[in-house]
Amino acid sequence: MSYADEHFRTSDAVAHAVLRYAMLLAHGSASDVVRIPVLVNEEQTWAEIIVGPASQITTVDVPSNDADDELDDAEVVADLSRRADEIERARQAPHAQVEAAAPPRPDVGTYFDFPEV
Repeated sequence: MSYADEHFRTSDAVAHAVLRYAMLLAHGSASDVVRIPVLVNEEQTWAEIIVGPASQITTVDVPSNDADDELDDAEVVADLSRRADEIERARQAPHAQVEAAAPPRPDVGTYFDFPEV
């Protein structure tokens, strides 16, 4: 995975989850910070990256090794998937949320008794 001229290794599942989430955020002109397990100079660590409309993230398949298994963090993938699913649900039903929040409109011709000032 490459981000902001930095290159680090993560699992396929984490990389795909980051890309999906970044794409959905970009469609909504939003951004967020994600924390993912990475391998840098053969050392396992964590990276925090900002994802959203301006993200320039690329991924490249590389041969896997034993260290990749430790980078496949199911909790991180589940969290990113949950965040992405929330965005998709909100995009699928935006009108329902707006209609539910709108106050009822009075019928045309309704008489309002305003107090005199």
